[in-house]
Amino acid sequence: MKTALALLATLLLAGCATQIGVDNSQNREASFSNVTGVLTTRYTSDTEAVFNAVKRTIDAMPGTLRTGETDDRGANKELNSVIVFARTIGDLEIKITIEKAEDEQTKAVFTQVMVKYGAFGNLPESQQLVSKITSNLR
Repeated sequence: MKTALALLATLLLAGCATQIGVDNSQNREASFSNVTGVLTTRYTSDTEAVFNAVKRTIDAMPGTLRTGETDDRGANKELNSVIVFARTIGDLEIKITIEKAEDEQTKAVFTQVMVKYGAFGNLPESQQLVSKITSNLR
């Protein structure tokens, strides 16, 4: 019985990330974690440009209010990461994490964006947010 429960827990945690398509011309594929409810995609644009696109996206959404952000800047005022918080109708929290990252194999620098819509995550709403962020980035 213990072995069966351990196997089930392993399958649930390991097999819950789904590759999905998103409207992102810089990277057509994203990952959605069914465990955490977070949609993760990446952009080749710099972190500051993606952050500005996220702010424009949230500010243009009816019924949504940007409630704050926390940022981490480097020594030369370069934006390394930022978390944007917003609330929408029904008092649902939207949390968008933007961070500079580097591919371990190619050493290419990119901006990673993680969207969590609501307490448990909402894939369709998260995909729409990524689409709007991409539009505001162009």
